Amino acid sequence: MAWSMGLAGRLADWRQAGLIDADQAGRIAAFEAARGRPRLAMALGVLGAFTVAVGIIAIVAANWDAIPIVPRLAVHVLANLALGLVVWSWAGRGGSDMRVEGGVLVLSLSTLALIAHVGQSFQLQGSAAGLMGGWLLLATPFTFLCARDGLNRWVWAAGLFTWMGLLLGDHWRWLHEHRLSATAVMLFLALVYAARAAAPPLPPVWARHLGLVAAGSVVACLTVLLLILRPLFDGTPDGATMTDAAIGGGVGLLALGVAHLLVPADRRGARAGFGLMLALSPPLAVLPFLLDGTWAAIVTGVLFCLYWIILARLALLAERTGWFRLAVALIAIRVFVAYLDATGGLLATGFGLVLAGLLLLGLALAARRVMEWGTARRSAKEGM
Repeated sequence: MAWSMGLAGRLADWRQAGLIDADQAGRIAAFEAARGRPRLAMALGVLGAFTVAVGIIAIVAANWDAIPIVPRLAVHVLANLALGLVVWSWAGRGGSDMRVEGGVLVLSLSTLALIAHVGQSFQLQGSAAGLMGGWLLLATPFTFLCARDGLNRWVWAAGLFTWMGLLLGDHWRWLHEHRLSATAVMLFLALVYAARAAAPPLPPVWARHLGLVAAGSVVACLTVLLLILRPLFDGTPDGATMTDAAIGGGVGLLALGVAHLLVPADRRGARAGFGLMLALSPPLAVLPFLLDGTWAAIVTGVLFCLYWIILARLALLAERTGWFRLAVALIAIRVFVAYLDATGGLLATGFGLVLAGLLLLGLALAARRVMEWGTARRSAKEGM
């Protein structure tokens, strides 16, 4: 509804400016309305399939003790095989996205339940990491081959990160004792990011999705560390933790840099700049924790603002307005919240706010210049 109201306002503005006529405005509105309906149908269909699956699980759970182990497992395995064949048939015949996506989601959840079912039935001793690892092993092939929409890609990616988190949790003490815990996290993210270069054999949409997930995770981790954790953390961590983090920061710098260079198209222009910022994220996240007191607060604030200012600049060059808006919002949060918590007194806080305000004004001016430059460049290309 909000998008429809926004579209109506834009169409009215475009008509008033003489860019489109009434007939074109009507066709645009009809096209967007038609494109929006299947999304709602798909969401309701997938939700319905998920609800049916949960209902079946509840019915079985209510009669758990009354059903022998062998028939119970046999029915579950046969149901999984039958559902897999049905989904494969739908995907092969070009069936509707709603049926395929819902079927893949239910099959994925049923596979996870089957693994837990086998472990519970035979009292097998295993960890949650083993459960998620088995699910990934079984769910990955049909998810990669059949999933068409972003829903199941995000479900699979969430499962991958959950498995890695559980695996790291099981071995965290050993990794930390050997100063390898941060390194393990960085290598995992770098491997996921490097999957962008695996298309083919990896489907291109999956390669792009994994690259997006890994890059988003790295940027989000740095943002949380500099925006929330470092301002709240009192003092500096112990020597072992800092050594672990410093090694991980160096490994992350090299691993993410190499992973970015694997794709030739990402070695030029704004993409190369984004790759540099991505590779610098791990050491930048560690640096403020090496300092204490006022210097830690200053370095944290400056690093955060400069990092997101550069990302905003790259977003404008790449014409990614969503990233630019996010950058401006995060910088504003950092300015008007974190600086108010400064320990240097009212005078220091006032100077900090003045400097930050000037920084934001400069960012606004730069954004305007870049947008004007982009408009002029597009007009020049169209006139050639």
